[in-house]
Amino acid sequence: MFNDAQMVMVVSYGVIGGLFGLMFGSAINAIVWRLKVKRSWAKGRSVCSDCGHTLAAIDLVPVLSWMVLRGKCRYCRAAIKDTPVAELVTAGAFAVSVAVILPISSLGFVKLGFWLVLLVLLLVLAVYDARWMILPDRIIVPLVAVALIYSAVTAWLTHSPQVLLGALMAAVFAGGAFGLLVVVTKGKAMGMGDVKLAFAMGLILGAQGTAVGLLVAFNAAALIGVVLLVSKLKSRKDLIPFGPYLVGGTVVAFLFARPIVAWYLGLNGL
Repeated sequence: MFNDAQMVMVVSYGVIGGLFGLMFGSAINAIVWRLKVKRSWAKGRSVCSDCGHTLAAIDLVPVLSWMVLRGKCRYCRAAIKDTPVAELVTAGAFAVSVAVILPISSLGFVKLGFWLVLLVLLLVLAVYDARWMILPDRIIVPLVAVALIYSAVTAWLTHSPQVLLGALMAAVFAGGAFGLLVVVTKGKAMGMGDVKLAFAMGLILGAQGTAVGLLVAFNAAALIGVVLLVSKLKSRKDLIPFGPYLVGGTVVAFLFARPIVAWYLGLNGL
C-alpha cells in the first residue's frame, strides 16, 4: 500500500503522463492518416481529409476541438474521421504507464522511456489495423528494432544476459506459433502482420509476459467477438482485426504481468 506522500506522487505522475498522452494520441491519429495517404509523418500541416483545408491550431486541440466542432470539419462540415477515442486511450495508457513504472531510479527512467516509444508504435498499429485491417511494415519494423534494443539494454543494465535470451526465445515462439496458424488456416485466421506483431510482443515481454499477453488478447477477442455477434454489429462472415487485441494484451502484460501471475498462482494454491 502507498502512504500519503507516495499516493500524491503516483497521482501526479499519472496526471502528467495523461496530459502527454493526449498530445501523443492526437499525433497517432495524424500518423495513421498520413501513413494511409503516403504523406510524410513530420512535414506539412495537417489538413481536412475531405476538403483539404489546412487546419488551424485551434482545430487540433486534443478531444476539446472535436467536442466544440461536434465532430465536423470547421470548413466543409464533413464528419471528422479521427474521433477522440485514440487520444483518450493514449492518455489513459500513458497515465497508467507512468504511474505504474514510477521512474524513481535510472533503470526506471530507461524502462519508461523505451516503453513510451514502444507504446506509441503499438497504438499506431492498433488504430491502423482497426481502420483498414493492415499492420504496416513501416511501423512494425521500427517496433521490432526498438523492442530488440530495449531487451539488450535491459539485459546490460541488469547484468542478466538471460533477459535478452528469454526475449529472443519468446519472440521466436510467438512469431512461429502465429506463422504456423497462418499456414494451417491459409491466412484466413491471421495475416503476416499478426506474425510480425507477435514476434515484437515476445521481444518486449519475454516468456512469462508473452504468455500473459496472449491469454489476455485471445480472451478479449473472444469476449468482444461474442458481444458484437449478439448485438448484430458483426456477422460470422465479417473479419475482425486481431492487431488491436495483441496490442492490448501487450500493454496489460507489460504493466501487470507479475500481479496477474501472482493472483493466478494464489487462486490455484500454487
